[in-house]
Amino acid sequence: MLNLFKRAASLSLRYRITIAVVVCVFLPWVMTYIVSNYMTKDILEQRAVRQSEDSLRVVEMSINKSFSDLMYLSNFIQFDTEFNKLIGSYQKIDQSLEDAEQKMAMQKLEISGYLEGITNTINLAYITILFDKDMYYTNYSTNEYNPSEIFEEEWFDKLQSLNYYETYWMGAQPNYIQSESSYSPYLITMGRTIQESNNDQVYVMLSAHENDISEVLSNYTNESMQEFYLLNEKGTILSSVNKQEIGRELPYDLSMENEYQVVDYHEKEHLLVTQSVSHTNWSLVSLVPYKQTIGNINMITRTTIIIQGAFLLLFLIALIILVRETTKPLERIGEVTKEVEQGNIIVRTNIEGSNDISKLGQSFDEMLNRVEKMIDQIKHKEEAKRTAELEMLQAQINPHFLFNVLNAIRLNVSMKGDVESSKLLRSLSSLLRMTINRNNAFIPLKEEIEIIKHYVDLMNFRHDQNIKLVMDLDEMTCNEEVPRFFLQPIIENAIIHGFDSKEGSVKIKTCDVEDHLLISISDDGKGIDSQKLASIKKTIFSEEIQSNKSSENSFNGIGIKNVYQRMRIVYGEAFRMNLTSTLGKGTDYTFYIPKEK
Repeated sequence: MLNLFKRAASLSLRYRITIAVVVCVFLPWVMTYIVSNYMTKDILEQRAVRQSEDSLRVVEMSINKSFSDLMYLSNFIQFDTEFNKLIGSYQKIDQSLEDAEQKMAMQKLEISGYLEGITNTINLAYITILFDKDMYYTNYSTNEYNPSEIFEEEWFDKLQSLNYYETYWMGAQPNYIQSESSYSPYLITMGRTIQESNNDQVYVMLSAHENDISEVLSNYTNESMQEFYLLNEKGTILSSVNKQEIGRELPYDLSMENEYQVVDYHEKEHLLVTQSVSHTNWSLVSLVPYKQTIGNINMITRTTIIIQGAFLLLFLIALIILVRETTKPLERIGEVTKEVEQGNIIVRTNIEGSNDISKLGQSFDEMLNRVEKMIDQIKHKEEAKRTAELEMLQAQINPHFLFNVLNAIRLNVSMKGDVESSKLLRSLSSLLRMTINRNNAFIPLKEEIEIIKHYVDLMNFRHDQNIKLVMDLDEMTCNEEVPRFFLQPIIENAIIHGFDSKEGSVKIKTCDVEDHLLISISDDGKGIDSQKLASIKKTIFSEEIQSNKSSENSFNGIGIKNVYQRMRIVYGEAFRMNLTSTLGKGTDYTFYIPKEK
């Protein structure tokens, strides 16, 4: 995260503003979508549950009539005195008598007539009253089904174990009247045990067509693919629009009454809601496709969010374009600043306009103009200063030496007329030629050495000395260019101030040291004591330019200090000069001249 912030901080102002705009526009929209979707989903889910609960209550009220009818008839059979007398009379018929069948038929007609007023008003399929295996009463023909088979059913033991006021709901059973099974393949049956006055037990079974219940379920199944099921306490389907599902168990926990579940049904999420059924321990179940129910209700919210997102996107694009146009001058100023940092000061932003940012760019251009102008002025001033200093230093030529030499040569030629005088004249001619020709400020080192040779010859003649010039030159250094006449003042100083006797030697040594040309000049003269040497160094290495008056006994008036100043002007701080001396042994000058000026 910290690296991300660092990376963002290194971006340009335009990109940072653009990112901020995108975040500030989309983040609230995304948060609104998430919060709205979450809250709306919960609200719509509760609403869908309430709708399912309302539907279940209506369905329960409709199917409850069938169960209420069965309960009413079972209570009538159990508690009505007259009916119990009829049942008792029917039970007491002696089947061994010849007219037993006739009496039983008459008794059945009387029972049926007594029940007719009730059974005509309720949804009832079949009534079965069992006295024993051979004695029973039914309201249907026993040709297709023998009621005695009921004693063999698995659930009959449960019926026998009931108290006299309990009711046993047996659930869905295949229709045992085959002729009517095509209309209603299943029956919903309940049973009750009745105790007669003689302590004999009588079993009453009442059945209703499952179709009557499934028709109710079908009437409330809407176009949203909502499905209703009647289930027993184990989750077994007792009634359904799809008859093939009857008897199948729904693998869901139905013990959570008044709570809903989102379950996987037929490989899709469904909203499951339950409702208990009166008179029974059964329940009604509603299954609604979750996405279809919630999705359809939530469609308006999502559409609204999408429309908002589309408008926000258009607004964002317009805002980004506006940011780009607004920050374009800043971007240009940044590009120009980078080029200026790299040394290109002729580049300009060329921003036009009258707004604040445009004025900033124009002010920046004006500043660059002034800077460039100041740099040009400084360059011209420095160049003029450098030229003036060089001319001043080179103009400090004292003609006194030339006059003395020429006078000595004239006298020598007039008195002797020998070859030595010719040689001296040639040396003087070469010196004068190099002095007069100032077109080239730099000459090869070998030419500078030739000038020194002529100069030493002339000095030996002038002072009647025998100063030897010893050369130790690296051939690689002979073509290196050096400032004209920079060695002459050093040689002059060594000859005039370094030797008390008429003989001595000056050694010149050159070599390459990395990116510098090293020139060493050493004499074997009298040397300088340490106190005077320190004073000379202080004078040489000070920042003041040596005046003309301070130069004495020099060929062209340029002293050691002027040599140092001249070399510093030419090479800058890259030039170094060392001066060492030992009293009675001589003096050494060392120059470190950079190969690139």
